[in-house]
Amino acid sequence: MGLQSGSGSLLRRNFPTRSVSRLKNRLHERFAWLIAEGMDRKAAYSKLCPHVADPATLGYKLYHRLDVKSRISEIQCEVHSRALMGMDEKRDLLRQMIEGTAPTKVNKRKDGTVEAVFDMLGALVAGAKMAGEFDGPKPQDREPEISMTFEVYHRNHPNPPREWLEREIVPPEAIEVG
Repeated sequence: MGLQSGSGSLLRRNFPTRSVSRLKNRLHERFAWLIAEGMDRKAAYSKLCPHVADPATLGYKLYHRLDVKSRISEIQCEVHSRALMGMDEKRDLLRQMIEGTAPTKVNKRKDGTVEAVFDMLGALVAGAKMAGEFDGPKPQDREPEISMTFEVYHRNHPNPPREWLEREIVPPEAIEVG
């Protein structure tokens, strides 16, 4: 998954949960961490116990245990509460994006190259929206001055308009350029 790197998990390394009690069974604790990282039940149980014949059923049963579910919820709450940026940090990052010193988007291609995108206008709009100064394009309140009506006919329409049939074809040489 996206939150794993190498042998240790980013969640476990960056977000130690001392205030939350661990599960007594190590398999259950590791399963809870894998689920909190975004793995599905079958893949998490297969990773922990690859020799099991039916990891989907066992993962389902383990996931629905009350202690495991509450532990997953505690881990996710702890991670989300620590992962949020403060308002000052967001404003500082947006200021850097507007100045062009920080990229607004980083694209990693399949060949391994990394491309940084510097969208200063997009960062400026995001900063204005965050400050409450800009709500996006407003709808027009007044009536439009020009209205156009189109009649659309299929090319094989059984009754095309008469002006199509009686139209005079003018060769390009006969057109005067004025």
